[in-house]
Amino acid sequence: MTIAEKLSNSMNNTATWMAIAMGFALPISTAASNIFLGLTLFFFALSGNYHRKFQSLVRNPVALMILAFVALTALGGLYGQGDITDKKFYFGKYASLLAAPLLMPLFSSARHRLYALIAFSLAMLLTLVLSYALRFGWVPSATGFLADRALTGTSNPVVFKLSITHGFLMAISAFMFALGAQYAQLFFWRRTFIILAILAGVNVLFMVIGRTGYLVLVALATYLFYCRFGKKRLSLALFFSLAMGTLAYQLSDTFYDRTRTAIAEAQAWKPKAGDKSSIGLRLDYYSNTLAIIKDHPWFGVGVGGFEAAYSAKIKGTQMAPSNNPHNQYLLTSAQFGLLGMVALISLFATLLWQARYLAPPYQQIAYGVLFAFLIGNIFNSFMLDFTERLFFAWICGVLFSGLPERKTLDKHHRT
Repeated sequence: MTIAEKLSNSMNNTATWMAIAMGFALPISTAASNIFLGLTLFFFALSGNYHRKFQSLVRNPVALMILAFVALTALGGLYGQGDITDKKFYFGKYASLLAAPLLMPLFSSARHRLYALIAFSLAMLLTLVLSYALRFGWVPSATGFLADRALTGTSNPVVFKLSITHGFLMAISAFMFALGAQYAQLFFWRRTFIILAILAGVNVLFMVIGRTGYLVLVALATYLFYCRFGKKRLSLALFFSLAMGTLAYQLSDTFYDRTRTAIAEAQAWKPKAGDKSSIGLRLDYYSNTLAIIKDHPWFGVGVGGFEAAYSAKIKGTQMAPSNNPHNQYLLTSAQFGLLGMVALISLFATLLWQARYLAPPYQQIAYGVLFAFLIGNIFNSFMLDFTERLFFAWICGVLFSGLPERKTLDKHHRT
């Protein structure tokens, strides 16, 4: 091996470890996530071998679909409302999805994919421990690393991130811990993962106020039940989810209060009245965004046009302005029209279709994460939120780097 080849391999290996470290940083620190992302890209650029990496991306359907989606958002900046600042703001959010195809060549090794998932799980384990410590008063609620100081404390022990992000990632972690129990060979690890899955689930349903996490956890528990018992027990899996939600409603004050509050706010909402409650604001966002989509059904208002279009729609009312409707499907449709909605659905459909070619347990993790984002994007615009957006790109880069070569895929499809 030549000196140049050794240097290239060294830079590539360093980039991979920076990407693994990013998985640990994502649930904890925005600044650290950006630093490790920058270091990953830096060492990736120094590693060379661009032709081989380009060929690996061309053969990866997930990478191509993400590239196509980002290209559409770039085209959306050529028309519509909004100034150049607005266009750069929204396009910058979508462009960060390019981290996924850039990470894929770095995780060609199953060993590195496993290390990446372990890094993320360790960060969530740290979050879980600190959340319980906060809940039981083992650390003061004003500790500097806590994210939502106005709400945090024993009643909402979120750590590092706000409650929506905390609950969302913790629900995914509970699912991953449960999968770990299913695939662990040793009794010690099976028992450990079961305990961690239960603790993470309790953290979501009984301790944190993020309602998105509730829905995601119940959905992932249903899918896990389906994975364990198969199609013949699908009705039982649905019953299990209903029972799980009912028990949480009866036993968890946090779950009960948040559910009752959501129902009450939805019942009290009146169109164009300027409701300032959490659910009232969302219903205003949804109704006004649907009106924008109705006015611009085919191509939308452009990548940077949503905020201006929304401001025009609420002019003369008491409704609050917004730069996103807290629903990714509505936001994409408003920005890019019918074409945008087709592109977004195609992106998720491609990921779901390609996930079936992944080896277990990566296949189940991919399905679980995708289900989580499909649900989470109903109530949030996750492609605008830093942690969720970058986590989505990172986990796609890690998992879908394990897709077999296209020739193998074709053979698998014929059989």
